[in-house]
Amino acid sequence: MTAASPFDLTGRVALVTGAARGLGHAMATALSHAGATVIFNGRDRDALEAARGALASAGRKTDVAVFDVTDAAAVVAGVAALERKHGALDIVINNAGIQRRNAVHAFEKADWDAVIATNLTGAANVCRAVLPGMVERRRGRIVNVSSVHGMRGDSNLAAHSAAKFGLIGLTQSLAREFRGHNIAVNAVSPGTVENRIDETGAADRQSPLAEKLWPRDVAKAVLFLASNDAAAITGSTIEVFGGTHLVIQP
Repeated sequence: MTAASPFDLTGRVALVTGAARGLGHAMATALSHAGATVIFNGRDRDALEAARGALASAGRKTDVAVFDVTDAAAVVAGVAALERKHGALDIVINNAGIQRRNAVHAFEKADWDAVIATNLTGAANVCRAVLPGMVERRRGRIVNVSSVHGMRGDSNLAAHSAAKFGLIGLTQSLAREFRGHNIAVNAVSPGTVENRIDETGAADRQSPLAEKLWPRDVAKAVLFLASNDAAAITGSTIEVFGGTHLVIQP
């Protein structure tokens, strides 16, 4: 995504989890082009450095934060370090996630636990770490990345669906709890995504409804929710399906 953004996030500091590739990379890039200082989070420093490389070379304000969202203590320490270095975290995008496919009766406990821990508990860990500062400053935007499978369950995706449904519930609960503190909490639910296509430098499509979503399609919705134009929206889930969920039954 190289076009200028219609939203101005100059002076804002944004944390994007799972930002090394795919959706997270596209979201971090969109926020950066809107003027935000963007912190790329993940577990692989080399991958994160590579992900922010072009932005940093262009003089955009970026940083990396290496911590695992499933480790609550590491999240608290990581967020505290970021706030000491960059000041307030204004925008947080909870994108880190994994997927495992299997019939529910054949699901290994370790796989089930890993999906729930990363997709749901990880987002909660990050929210718990950043919310005290947002409450103190009476300002904040949190966007949780759910999924079409967080709104419509599917076979062999019980753990993924359970976590993503739960993420929408977490979004709604936090939106109610922190509305009085001027903190908006929303979610996006992407449909089927061609996950790495944006990193090839491909130009925007003329007919985005005709095929799989690209990460930039979802990033644009996230950018809107992070902007002042979405100031009155909280507790909502924006479906970014692009028609990929539509099935004609015989």
